[in-house]
Amino acid sequence: MANLGPAAKAVEQELMHAREGMQYYAKLVKNLEGVLETLTAIDAPATGARTKTRKASSSKAKGNTADNSKTVAAKGKKGSRLPPTGKDFWPTLLTDTPQPASEVFKAAIAALGIKPDADDRKKLIQRMSNALSVMAKSGEINAEGSARTRLYSKKTVLH
Repeated sequence: MANLGPAAKAVEQELMHAREGMQYYAKLVKNLEGVLETLTAIDAPATGARTKTRKASSSKAKGNTADNSKTVAAKGKKGSRLPPTGKDFWPTLLTDTPQPASEVFKAAIAALGIKPDADDRKKLIQRMSNALSVMAKSGEINAEGSARTRLYSKKTVLH
């Protein structure tokens, strides 16, 4: 009978740990769904990035030298015409009316005044997805809906 108190305490702590784990994974699922929604909402063509990754990883496995890795990195940056898009760039594209990520992406292309190739589109989509996700989590912008129906808008300031 004396061992029931510590046993109950251990079960209680394990239950608390399991609940925290459930909250963590629920939040992770929500975040991943948001990122997936953003990526699927944007009409991006397939870029063949898998083949490039396989080639790079196979060259590393064969004893890739520092010179080869510089060459691979230089080839990746060679055709990029993307200007910097810092934290202040993305909120300027949002309106008071909630809009999907695909509209934000179109506004970004128009604001930058470029016609991106497939690699630049992919880079810009990654930048946008990350920026929108971080700003929505921090409360700097509004994000409503979930998965494919997520809409982004400016944070309204009440005076």
